Amino acid sequence: MERFTLAQAAAWTRGEARGEAELTAVSTDSRQIPEKALFLPIKGERFDAHDFIEKAVENGAAAVVSHRRNEEYPVPALYVEDTAQALLDLAGGYRELCGGKVVGVTGSVGKTTTKELLYAVLKQKFNARKTEGNLNNEIGLPLTLFRMTRDTEVMVAEMGMNHFGEISRMTAAAQPDIAVITNIGTSHIEFLGSREGICKAKLEILEGLRPDGCAVFCGDEPLLWDKRGQLGCRVITYGMENDKCDLVAYCRGDGAFDIVNNSLPAETLPVGGKFTAKLAIPGAHNILNALAAAAVGLLLGETPEQIAVGLQSYEASGMRQNIYEQDGYHIYADCYNASPDAMEATLAVLGTMAPDGRRFAVLGSMLELGDYAEEGHRRAGRAAAQYADALYAYGPDADAMVAGAKEKGMERAFAFDDQPALVAALRQDAKKGDALLFKGSRGMRMEQALKLFLGEDVEE
Repeated sequence: MERFTLAQAAAWTRGEARGEAELTAVSTDSRQIPEKALFLPIKGERFDAHDFIEKAVENGAAAVVSHRRNEEYPVPALYVEDTAQALLDLAGGYRELCGGKVVGVTGSVGKTTTKELLYAVLKQKFNARKTEGNLNNEIGLPLTLFRMTRDTEVMVAEMGMNHFGEISRMTAAAQPDIAVITNIGTSHIEFLGSREGICKAKLEILEGLRPDGCAVFCGDEPLLWDKRGQLGCRVITYGMENDKCDLVAYCRGDGAFDIVNNSLPAETLPVGGKFTAKLAIPGAHNILNALAAAAVGLLLGETPEQIAVGLQSYEASGMRQNIYEQDGYHIYADCYNASPDAMEATLAVLGTMAPDGRRFAVLGSMLELGDYAEEGHRRAGRAAAQYADALYAYGPDADAMVAGAKEKGMERAFAFDDQPALVAALRQDAKKGDALLFKGSRGMRMEQALKLFLGEDVEE
């Protein structure tokens, strides 16, 4: 992190500085205080971190932020109205201090994969950084921006949300030069009411767009396509189904696809030009994510060769889109999160696996669907019937998934409210050479079911 002063922090946050300090770090955790750190406490639902300011000072904080204007501290202090907003304002000022470009990424499905693909592409030409882990909320986004330095040429910043206004506040801090919207799905429909509401919330990312900034979004999504002329900024579209998009991909098989420039202004790829790229991760939905990364790369002056190398270099790991073989089974682990759209996309990939075996969809419930929960899970069940030979559903909405599967004629569809019972039945059914997809919302912990199936230790 670059050096800044408490006076600068006061200007960025419109707060009052008492004392002066030179700072090279910001911490929201009183237990982890780097050298020359500014401690910024957040008031949460369960506790107020202002109660830990004394501990932060004991641990070496050089200065603190506080909304308790009547309290005095043994180190320089910055007094603000709201420390949560101050964190965002501080990050916005620091982003200006560092300069460099910011690529903001949001969307219902695929934003993390798109963020990773963007980073893989952009680091071929630029000194690039990215959001690490799941630091994509109103606390994580500022911490991401604080990782910038003056030599950071591009920061790829992911922005997630549950409610209206969240992305609006984050984009005001990030001030993106390019804003990517991957799609409009049904994630968080419980809080946003409808897909139209979700679209409105995602479009908040454009509020912080720099005056010469550009929106990049999937033109296969009608809700976005229909709004492209109403957004007040330059818009670049990509797609696979809509051949009117600026950048279009055509599948060639084996993960390879041709990227055709219909109308994107790029010095390195003239209109009408094309190049071939390949991904190490499967699925048409990931080709769309790759197209977003390619569009940004072209806009920033990367060559098709650099983009192709970056795309092919990306490999998924952990609980996201991880395909491998173990104990004779073809395993597809995608347990980090789930929505009806993501379920359909991963089930389509399952449908291409194990040509000589059977395909098992082991699906956990999708959370935060609200009134759409019944239909969303039936939809997932119908997709399972299309792409799998058997469905093992787990969680409070398992019956709805099974009902959807049986609507489409699937006979081998089973509901469970207990993971060990599901795994015991699955072990009796699945054979060597079969393919198994494990997927569900993070709260369903489907990785535990996978570990149980493979005979691995499970954390209690």
